Amino acid sequence: MDIIFLDQNKWIDLARIHTGKDKAPARQALLEELKAAVTNGKVIFPLTVAHILETSKRNDPKSRAHLAEVQTALSKGYVFRSRKARLLLEMRSALKRLFSEPEIELPQHWAIVPGFMQAFEHFDEMGAQPNEAKRTRFLNQHIDPKVQLYDYLVGQDDTSRRAAHQMYASESDALVTRIEDRRKLWSTVTPAVRERAYAARLFFDHQGYVAHELEAIGHSVDEMKALGGSALIQFMAEVPTFAIEVALSVSLEKQSRPIHANDIRDMHSFCSAIPYALRLIAENTFVTLALQSKLDSRYGCNISTKLDDLSGLYI
Repeated sequence: MDIIFLDQNKWIDLARIHTGKDKAPARQALLEELKAAVTNGKVIFPLTVAHILETSKRNDPKSRAHLAEVQTALSKGYVFRSRKARLLLEMRSALKRLFSEPEIELPQHWAIVPGFMQAFEHFDEMGAQPNEAKRTRFLNQHIDPKVQLYDYLVGQDDTSRRAAHQMYASESDALVTRIEDRRKLWSTVTPAVRERAYAARLFFDHQGYVAHELEAIGHSVDEMKALGGSALIQFMAEVPTFAIEVALSVSLEKQSRPIHANDIRDMHSFCSAIPYALRLIAENTFVTLALQSKLDSRYGCNISTKLDDLSGLYI
């Protein structure tokens, strides 16, 4: 089964086809082809936490429902695992290689899971507290993931929905401010030095995760330190979420335009999808950054900007 990531704007394009606003015969045929391919188990279009939040925050109930309908149909309620869960397992795999130990055997699509709640750290079975993990398993056993997703996107209490998104927007704005401050601080630094500095910052921000995973495989922080600086560089390069974030962040910060909250969401979605999707279709800005960083060849992900690239693939 192929895994395909679509940027939110591409989902909006599909919703326009779904509702008949885009009546082009080729586009109508494309949507029907994709629906049939999902039904036949040839492909699936998982969502990220950014998709869920972006759709949920649409204030027009009719528009939100139309988008939810097409997202539910093509994702079947499946999502990319939360950032924390992906990171922990990616770290463990990288540490195993660092200590020349046997690789962890993982299912092919381990990062794609049912139940929209698993896109959020607190409900992802792989990283949640036992009670929350149990709740997620219970929901997935008794309620179709498609039903869970659609009900969440269209059935939330409006006051609670707006309050949650106001809080999320405030957090995003604060993160953008921190990035812009760092951008000014590093304005005279070469891209190569920026990459090393950003990677070092990510490592120190996640020291607790690293220590946890070292303990899980029977090693200590001191043993990792004894391997030297080159081991740290190797480790960061072999954790896909870190490597992609470093590459995209440095490329983004080199641009002269202001950084927006949407940029942060796009970057995190690319970190979720590129290592685990066969295809990624998104807007030009981040596609260009990803291609310039050669993330497509590095992770075997076909990256493009056109929905029409999917036409005929699953007939």
